[in-house]
Amino acid sequence: MSLCAAWILTSAAPLLKYLSPTRAAAAITLGCAAIVLAMLWLDHANRRQLQIGLGWFLLLFLLLTAAFAVLYPISLQHTLNRGSDREDALRIELNAVHHHQYPYATRTFLGNPPTPLPGAMLLAAPFFAIGHIAWQNFLWLALFFAFTLHFFRYRATALLFLTFFLLLAPGHLSDFTSGGDYLTNFFYVTIAITLFCASLRTSIYTSIPAALFLGVTLSSRIIYALVLIPLLALTSQRTSRARTALLFLLVLLSACAVTLPVFTPHPFPKLLEQLQQNALKLRYIPRPIHPQISLPLLAILVSCVSFFLPMNLTRLFLFFSAATFILLAPFVLTFALYSDKLRYAFFYLSVSTLSFSLWALSRYENLAPPPLSPLESEKLGDGAIDRNLASHRHER
Repeated sequence: MSLCAAWILTSAAPLLKYLSPTRAAAAITLGCAAIVLAMLWLDHANRRQLQIGLGWFLLLFLLLTAAFAVLYPISLQHTLNRGSDREDALRIELNAVHHHQYPYATRTFLGNPPTPLPGAMLLAAPFFAIGHIAWQNFLWLALFFAFTLHFFRYRATALLFLTFFLLLAPGHLSDFTSGGDYLTNFFYVTIAITLFCASLRTSIYTSIPAALFLGVTLSSRIIYALVLIPLLALTSQRTSRARTALLFLLVLLSACAVTLPVFTPHPFPKLLEQLQQNALKLRYIPRPIHPQISLPLLAILVSCVSFFLPMNLTRLFLFFSAATFILLAPFVLTFALYSDKLRYAFFYLSVSTLSFSLWALSRYENLAPPPLSPLESEKLGDGAIDRNLASHRHER
């Protein structure tokens, strides 16, 4: 049920926006039923150790590519609505930098100030040079596919996650096919975190480039700074204090080296001024609770719990999901209640729902019964296997 809730959080808003309430409710019910049935299939597939070929992942990638080819030109015409200006934000920022101008003095075609930080600009720069910023989505999508194959124990789990939370999640599919960078930000930050954690088991010379790359990705949006706390807890548990201090110093130096030069000649005041734009999203939250201070402090406090628990990559995603949800959910919910213009802005929760889904499915794999040996699979028929699975779930 938790996976259904995560899917609804980022899928219900676009369904309600473009469908009648009855049809939207039917689509949501159908989506939840499909997730439940898929989990039953996943239980069976992982128990039987069914081999999921890489061709299924290639097919899914091609379906997402086809969706992009059809929907991206439509999004540029703004025929369905005013469209998304997230790709335009990166474009005008990089165009300003190309002409030696301050990138945050510009406005998108919707009149909004651009919000991507310099890390996102740097990673999008090669695609800006060839004239197609949205093409970066394909590179990071392919690498994210590789990440899921590495992260999950079974290919069937990875395929289910990618299908339901990318292809069949309207909010995520809309961001991907409109050239937006919210999904892309999550893709490369997740990949960078995984590389950094994997490098802790190797020599320090491998960890250094991983730390530098992580610093660049974290400077894409300020929300990703929250991952540093559980990541510090994980790193301190896996390596020495000296190596932990060195690696986190490199992460911070890398982020500063990418970010601060863009805000010269007064980097810190201009950076604070740029980050202050996020305070406008809190305008519908009662002022007496001081949301600009209380929400970040609460998110940091939740993240600090990670220092008192044994940490791994899976649990890191859980803490990151909880911290970002605390920070993002209040203004998303108040938008839904008080703003006609931003009523369907639940795409902000993509970071939280994707992180939570990674943890939930990985946790599900760990709680699942051990796979049958080939001899057991041959001796037991499907009916016996299903009875064994039911018995195991009942005992749990």
